[in-house]
Formats: sequence, C-alpha cells, structure tokens
Amino acid sequence: MYGDVDAVELYAGLLVEKPRPNAIFGETMVEMGAPYSLKGLMGNPICSPEYWKPSTFGGKKGFEIVNTASLQKLVCNNVKGPCPMASFN
Repeated sequence: MYGDVDAVELYAGLLVEKPRPNAIFGETMVEMGAPYSLKGLMGNPICSPEYWKPSTFGGKKGFEIVNTASLQKLVCNNVKGPCPMASFN
C-alpha cells in the first residue's frame, strides 16, 4: 500500500507501532504526547491548590475518589484482561 516504511502516514504509524514492553503505547506516541499532556495539566486551573477542596469534586466522596486516583487505576479499570504497566517513567 505505501511501498516504503517512510511513506506511512503519522497517524497510521502511531496506531500500528509496537508498544513498549508491558505498556499500551509505542515509543513515538509516548515521546510526542507526554510533554503536551503534562503542559495541559499544569495550565488547567483545577491544578491550583485553591481548587482542591471537596466542593470542587461534588463533596467528600468525589474528593476521596480524586485523591486516590492514579494512572495505573485508570488504565486497569479500562482494559480487558491483565492490567499492563502504566507509567510515564
């Protein structure tokens, strides 16, 4: 279809790239996406200490859920089968 590996479109390449060992995404997706994900988080007002109170998250229960959340829990709750390692390291 493409004739040469260098002719593969970026999006198609991202989807078919072999994932890192025990990971969900390939090297390119992680290297390109992680910095922008972190910048987006740090630019969001919800990351400000004055927003971190139970009323922001719908009460005590919501605040507890947010405070105990992790990337690993997010991945494990949304994949079928054994939970892969989820880390930005």
